[in-house]
Amino acid sequence: MNSITRSITVPASPAQAWERFVDGLHLWWDTEHCHCSEENLERVFIDPAQGQWGEITKTGEVVSWGFAIEVKPERKLSLAWQMDPLHKPWIAEVDPDRASLIDVTFAPMATGTRVTVEHYDFDRHGDGAQAMKDVMIGLDRWQEWLGLYAASFKSPD
Repeated sequence: MNSITRSITVPASPAQAWERFVDGLHLWWDTEHCHCSEENLERVFIDPAQGQWGEITKTGEVVSWGFAIEVKPERKLSLAWQMDPLHKPWIAEVDPDRASLIDVTFAPMATGTRVTVEHYDFDRHGDGAQAMKDVMIGLDRWQEWLGLYAASFKSPD
């Protein structure tokens, strides 16, 4: 298997779901998985205008997780997951051709918005492909993260 797809329906319009996923990443992302450590983290972010996503440390350093490939507000966000899973903890992979890809789509439903994440092309990580699959597929990280995302709609901002 070289991909994983997970979906969840949130009680929000596509515009609200997009805003929470992109602008509100810091409200739901599990900061335990950040590179700079939780005590040094200022916030996690997705900046579609700058084509970047990652984390910002308390000293202002940007730690990149990859880049935005395609941005269609309220409909689709495509990201490169530019991690080197051969390092513990993971570090940013400098070669963008060695990044797996993530497509996030937002589809209106009668009960809200269906948010679907497809994370694929793990083989692009080269020698680290199996390690990446073991975490992203084996530990089902996107199911965990989408659960946190959905729960953030029930919590005050």
